[in-house]
Amino acid sequence: MAKYRPILRIAGCGAAFLAVVFGEMRGASAEGLAGTLPEDQIPALRPILEQALRQSPQLIAAEFDRILAEIRVTSADAARLPGVGGNLNLATNQTAVSSNTSSQTRDSGFFYNISVNQPLFHWGALQNQSQSARLSRLVAERSLDRAARDVAVLVRKAYLALIVEKARLRAARDALRVLREELAVTAEKRERGLIAAGALEGDRLREREVKLEVGRLESEFEANRKRLIRLAGLSASLAEADVPDNIPAPRFSSDVAGMLAAMVLRDNARSTLEYEINNLRIRDAQLRISSEKVRLYPKFFAGAGLSLENSTNVNGNTVSQQGIQRRTVNVYAQWNIFDGFATRAAIREAQASKRTQERLQQAEIEGLIQNIQILERMLRDDAEQVELTGIRHGLAIEARKAAAREAEFGNVPRGELSRAGTAILQAESRSLEARAQFLGRWGEFVALTAGEPLLSKPTTRHASEPK
Repeated sequence: MAKYRPILRIAGCGAAFLAVVFGEMRGASAEGLAGTLPEDQIPALRPILEQALRQSPQLIAAEFDRILAEIRVTSADAARLPGVGGNLNLATNQTAVSSNTSSQTRDSGFFYNISVNQPLFHWGALQNQSQSARLSRLVAERSLDRAARDVAVLVRKAYLALIVEKARLRAARDALRVLREELAVTAEKRERGLIAAGALEGDRLREREVKLEVGRLESEFEANRKRLIRLAGLSASLAEADVPDNIPAPRFSSDVAGMLAAMVLRDNARSTLEYEINNLRIRDAQLRISSEKVRLYPKFFAGAGLSLENSTNVNGNTVSQQGIQRRTVNVYAQWNIFDGFATRAAIREAQASKRTQERLQQAEIEGLIQNIQILERMLRDDAEQVELTGIRHGLAIEARKAAAREAEFGNVPRGELSRAGTAILQAESRSLEARAQFLGRWGEFVALTAGEPLLSKPTTRHASEPK
């Protein structure tokens, strides 16, 4: 054994080193995440998220599933507790020999029977049943965490999308205003005979098209506000004025994103909710296999009883009956020796269920890791897109300033100044769209890798193991 001690010391040092490294990575990633999520930059979003995590219809349904799973634990434990039963009756018993009915005996009064039955040894089947119920409860609790995480991701994206839609609607309304001003000028020129009728009709057609687009954007904006209200379970309405006009420029660190992705990849996503839920289901399937294997084994019980019952004795033509009190204490076994290969089929079914669950876990974890890697790459592209659209927005502002200077000297018409203002709004909506897309993906990336920040302790909030 002495020759293995250096190896054990090296292994222990390696484990300690990895723990320190992962601790430093988690600390660095937590520090890098501070202030980067949408609710950190848009304060109005945080109360909506907090209310969604309490009142979202999806979470209410998941909470009911968790409550049902908790109730089933009590039902599973009941099989391991003593069972008490009995009956009580008030009877008059009259008995006679058929060949001498004139000789009758009668016994009247209360009769009762009380029994207690306690399972003693079932080869671990009852313990497995209780543990399986506790695993199902843990699955329901983790599923509730995952539902909360998914709802928070959806609410963030939906809220950011509303800000973008409001910006588009603002730009479209401004474009309609400018077009109507130009239409008024065109109509005046037509009255003076300076332009052809076709030019006026063309401007009117464009005005109708833009008006239709504004109406469509208003309808979509209202419908999406109502969808967000339903998704988040909001009690109050969400008016257009309640939606912010701007999304602050996000902060992105590729090092923090790489660190978060590396933590998931290094342990093969063992720190994620998906892995934990599937692992609990695999353990549940293994318990079912163990229970099915002992189905044909003898089961042992202990019992006790107390009864007062009528007893009839016949001696020739004489019948006598009286109440007899019994007290019994016993240990007995029940043994189902052959059930037509039903146990064999149940074992094979349980084994197939476990293999299926293992394959589902592998497929889900592979998909999760791939999704995290894709999100990491897309975040870098989104960050570049945010910068480019910001530059375009700045150029549009400078173009309007240039148009304003030229309009002061009379070099360009005032209509150009209005169109330059519309171009600023359109560039702003594209910039907000890029920011919303980045922040939505960033919130999803953080939720998948580090857990939902608004949950107190994701994936460990219900850390008790079944016993």
